[in-house]
Amino acid sequence: MKQMSALLCLCVFFCQCSIDRTVAPLSLEEEEILATFQALDAAHQVQISPPDEPGQTLWLCLTLLVQESQTPLAQQSILLYHTSAAGEYQPEDPNDESTARLHGMTVSDEQGRLFVKTILPGDYGSSADNRHIHTTVANAQPEGYDIHFSQYSTFMGKNFISGSDQHFLADLKQTPGKELVTFLTLEVKKPQTSYP
Repeated sequence: MKQMSALLCLCVFFCQCSIDRTVAPLSLEEEEILATFQALDAAHQVQISPPDEPGQTLWLCLTLLVQESQTPLAQQSILLYHTSAAGEYQPEDPNDESTARLHGMTVSDEQGRLFVKTILPGDYGSSADNRHIHTTVANAQPEGYDIHFSQYSTFMGKNFISGSDQHFLADLKQTPGKELVTFLTLEVKKPQTSYP
C-alpha cells in the first residue's frame, strides 16, 4: 500500500511539474498583427541571428510600455541578446554576457513597437528549460528585463516569473511555415524618456 501511495504521489507531482510544449497555430487575428509588425520601418526591426544560424526561427512582436503610466515607450533603444541553439553565449568579452555572439539593437516606434527576428535560444548550463532572451532598456530603472517562454519554463520557473516585474512569460505560436512567433508587452520601469 505504501508503494502504491508513493507511486501515486510521484505521478501527481510529475503531472503538475511537466511542461506543456504544445505550440498552437496563429489565429487569423494574430496573423494580421504579425503582418503589422513585419511592416514596421527597418529602424524598428532587428535581425539577431544570421540566416544560416542553426535553430528554429523565432519572431518577437514586442511592445514597450512605461509601467507607471501605461503609455507607449516611443523611440526607446533596446539591446537584445541570447544563447545559440546549443545554449552558448560565446561573448566577445568573457566577463560580459551582453557581448554574446547573438545580439542586436533596435529602437521602438511611436507606438512602442519593435520586431525581432532570431532563433529560439537553447538551454544553458546544467539546467533544462531555462531558455530566455535578455533585454536591456537604455536609461530605465532597472535596465534589465528577461523574456522567457511558457513552453520552456518549469512550474517553479513560472512562479518566479509571475512574482517579478523584470521577467516576462511569452507564449509561443506557430506560422504555417513553422516559424515561432510571440506577442509580448514589456512594461518598463522609470525610463528616461527625455535627454538633457
